[in-house]
Amino acid sequence: MNVIFRIRDESLYPEFLTQATSAGLLFLKGHKLVGGLRASIYNAMPEPGVDALLNFMEDFRR
Repeated sequence: MNVIFRIRDESLYPEFLTQATSAGLLFLKGHKLVGGLRASIYNAMPEPGVDALLNFMEDFRR
C-alpha cells in the first residue's frame, strides 16, 4: 500500500526529504503530478521500518 501524506508548510518538503534520506528513509517523494509525500509499505516492509518513519515524522522540526 502507498500511504500519501502532506506537510502543512510545503516549503519544508526539501528539508524533510533530505533529513529522511540521512535517516535511511528513502523514496518518500510523492507522485510528480499529485505532489505530497508517499511511503510504500507493502507486506515486505518490516514493522520496524514503519516505526522508523513514524518516529522520524514525529521528531521532524521539533
